[in-house]
Amino acid sequence: MASFGKFETTIVPSPIGLEFEIDTPVSFIVQEHAETGTVVKQLRNSAIIEIDETHGNRDLMRRSNGVITINYKHLKKIS
Repeated sequence: MASFGKFETTIVPSPIGLEFEIDTPVSFIVQEHAETGTVVKQLRNSAIIEIDETHGNRDLMRRSNGVITINYKHLKKIS
């Protein structure tokens, strides 16, 4: 019997993505609002970010379930 939907592949981030390892705190812009979060998964050209919840981003948190995919070019590391 075939097993559909389960693929085990290794994703290698692009050279710019190597800077954004898992658990890296980052900032980014969503709909003209500055947001912060933490990298939870690296993809080839983007990262899955867990958004930090604030009083001002409740609508974004509700619509995105607290996670968002952002291209590495639009991320900035937070020191």
